[in-house]
Order: sequence, then structure tokens, then C-alpha cells
Amino acid sequence: MEMRSLYVAQLQRMQCLGHEIVPFEDILCQMMDMIKPASQEYFVVQDFLQPECSQVSGALFDALFNLNKYLQFEQRDPFMERQKREDEFKCDWDRFVCIDYNRLAMEVEAREEEAMEIDWVTVDEDEDSDDFNSLGLGGASEAPF
Repeated sequence: MEMRSLYVAQLQRMQCLGHEIVPFEDILCQMMDMIKPASQEYFVVQDFLQPECSQVSGALFDALFNLNKYLQFEQRDPFMERQKREDEFKCDWDRFVCIDYNRLAMEVEAREEEAMEIDWVTVDEDEDSDDFNSLGLGGASEAPF
């Protein structure tokens, strides 16, 4: 009953901000599915401290107290969340640094490959012009007479 009274304030905020209103029953069902409490009648502290639900238990409190964080949780990409749980990074910063480093490394590699292609084209052009001049058919060579 206390959770419902706290959620009423969030409903009013959602209405004022023009967000889609999510009924309390839907929130409660979603939280029960995520947290999996020992009793279906109520939550206890031990339910939130379970290792498998420690990452999502904060969503219940956000739904009751922090509308911005709750809406951010609702609009998250579930595939990205799953990837975050499965990767080896400890925080978002580590993940960002790794991705950005790999992106920069690929850019440098692409520039180096492009530079090598330009060098090969220059070498080929130099060889072609040397063949043309060795025949005496052009360039700055002197006339035979």
C-alpha cells in the first residue's frame, strides 16, 4: 500500500510532463519479475541484496522516487543492457575507452593503407616515365643531331 501511495506522485509528474502513464500494477508486475522476491506479498531487504538482482533493484526505487531515472530505465535498449552484462568491462568508461581506441586504431590503419597505395602509384608512375625516357621519346633528353 505504501508503494502505491508513493507511485501516485510519480503518476502526477508523468501526466504533467506528457509521458505515457504506466499503471502501478504494471510496474509492480515488472518489479516482481525482475527482483523475484521470496514472498509474492511484499519485498524485504534480502530480496534487493540478491546477487542476480542487484543491478536492477534500483529500478524499483527509481520508479517510486526518481522519475527521470525511471524513464531512462524504461527507454533503455535491452540488447545493449545484455551486452553490458556479458562483456568484460567493469564500467561504462572502460567500455567507451576500448571502443574509441579501436575506432582510432582502425582510422590510423586506414590512413596508413591509403598512404601505401599512394606510394605504390607513385613508384609505378616513376617506373613508367623512366621507360618512356630510356627510349628517347620524350622528356628532357637532348636531340640526337
